[in-house]
Amino acid sequence: MQKLPEKNGSARTPPLRTIVIGDIHGKLALFNQLIEKAEYRPEEDRLILIGDLVDRGEDSRGVVERAIELKSASPNNVIVIRGNHEAMMLAALARPESEAAELWYYNGGIETLQSYADEEGNLDMPESHWDFVASLPTWYEDEHAIYVHAGLSEDDNGNFLHPKDTSENPELYWARNRRFFNEYSGKLVIIGHTITGMVFGQRQKVWMRDSLVGVDTGAYLTGTLSAIELPSRRVFSASEVIQEEEQAVAGAGLLRRFWA
Repeated sequence: MQKLPEKNGSARTPPLRTIVIGDIHGKLALFNQLIEKAEYRPEEDRLILIGDLVDRGEDSRGVVERAIELKSASPNNVIVIRGNHEAMMLAALARPESEAAELWYYNGGIETLQSYADEEGNLDMPESHWDFVASLPTWYEDEHAIYVHAGLSEDDNGNFLHPKDTSENPELYWARNRRFFNEYSGKLVIIGHTITGMVFGQRQKVWMRDSLVGVDTGAYLTGTLSAIELPSRRVFSASEVIQEEEQAVAGAGLLRRFWA
């Protein structure tokens, strides 16, 4: 069927399909599988990574390199959001003897350092990786949704604020606000950070309600990395087998520090 022309005579262009991928945490193989499953098309789709590319998994370096490749291939339509693990990494590497560094090591930074170590065990992080991670925005918005790693901050009256007004507030990538999870209404917000099945939703499944979607299915913990397509809300997942003993150790450690 012939497309109806716009008033200026040009054909209507359908809105981009947006694919939002949850917290990758160094799981490069799952990341690549998920991109393939979602049938990502760089020339037609918008791709958003919701943050926490690094830490805990075995190949943070590979994940960052892949994200840089994707961004370079489609600069205007690949958006990578800053997560709390990127923030921790930057703070730790800037001050390796600080408490911030200890916090990062305890929360998966050791695995990231291992992925960036050369044969002698020295840190070998390309400057391009540092610059890329340091440049990540805290939020993004398109016609479908607002995208932040953790959630929206509140004003003194308890109103949830648009991230354009609080773009440097760490709550955007650190908060776990139960009231936000339960009560937020407005334009759709997509978050990662909080693994589904721990505070809301079911284990290994993307959580959805009218105004909020949680897309972190705990890739490093459960072996499942997920994405949501907008505006359809179609879900894609890639999985690998995690040994039960590995899962138990990771889960126990996570619960000890979950609300820290």
